[in-house]
Amino acid sequence: MKYLNNINKLFPHDKRMTPMLKRCLHVFVIFGMLLIYIGCTQKSYLDKNWGRSFETAKYHQILNSDASQNLNKIQDLDGQASDNNVDKYRDSFKEKGKQETVNILKLQ
Repeated sequence: MKYLNNINKLFPHDKRMTPMLKRCLHVFVIFGMLLIYIGCTQKSYLDKNWGRSFETAKYHQILNSDASQNLNKIQDLDGQASDNNVDKYRDSFKEKGKQETVNILKLQ
């Protein structure tokens, strides 16, 4: 309560104001402590829905959720077309020639 004793030093000219200032300081300190307590004790909305966005995104990306149950052969693509697609996919990971980066603001 040192801060309450120092109020008289801040306002030596008006002794009537110090009890009111002490009361206001008490109210503000209690109000501030109450705000801090309330702010730290509430659970956030994110805690309730932890992982739900991942599960929702995964659910929306799966077209046929029963595809793992169907063990029949796929009739859409023949072997050559499938091999060609696999080769293109593998070639896409090979290192390509270095490309020069172009800077729009390059002054020559």
